[in-house]
This record gives sequence, C-alpha cells and structure tokens, in this order.
Amino acid sequence: MKKKTREITIGETIYAYVINEKYNQGMSEISLVISFKERKNITCSYLFCTWDDPIMGSPLLVGIPLKNLETETFEKFNLNYPKIVKKLVMFGLKNGWNETTRLEFNDGLGILSQLGYEVDHLMCRD
Repeated sequence: MKKKTREITIGETIYAYVINEKYNQGMSEISLVISFKERKNITCSYLFCTWDDPIMGSPLLVGIPLKNLETETFEKFNLNYPKIVKKLVMFGLKNGWNETTRLEFNDGLGILSQLGYEVDHLMCRD
C-alpha cells in the first residue's frame, strides 16, 4: 500500500494522517500517524496488531463489524473511515497531545476497547 497523506478537519483545525500496514506470517501491523497539518513533526501515533486473512487482508482496513458496548449495536469499523480517524484524534487530544507534545499508543486495540468497542476477536491468533 502506498503512503497517502490524507487530511481531516475537526473544528477549525486541519490534521494530516497516514495509514501504513505491514504483514508478517498471519499478523497485520497497522500504524496510524496523525499530525497537525502545519506541524507534521508533532505526531500522535497508534499501532494496531491483529490477525491477517490471506485473502481479505487486515480486518481493520477492509471493514469488520465491531460491537459498540455502549449502544449494544454492531458498527462497520474501518480505519479508513474519517469518523474513526476523528475519534482517534479526539482521544489523543484528551490524553495530552497538542502542538508541542508527541504521543504514541502501542496498543491500538486497547484504545479501541477504551472507546467502547469489543475487540477480543481481533487479537492475534497463535
């Protein structure tokens, strides 16, 4: 997958973000790196490790129904959806990310769990 910088506007602030993926023996490692458009060296990054299907690919990039534990409904979840990126931008901002502080979250599935999603079935298979 090519690196493609995308933009999202939240309020009056423009953010740039890139999604990268790496596959290794049935495991998918996805990184989401978000920055302020004008300060690309100050990032908030997330690392998601999950299983990979050899035909379909990573469930977080092709879309998978995830149960929202708050509403008890299933939502189609895809890291390419702007509404998902917005939730992760807001999570970073609430946890101290700003124009002078970098943040790195190495347990992306744990973050999704904190956001109210059931993620147990996404954990890497042995």
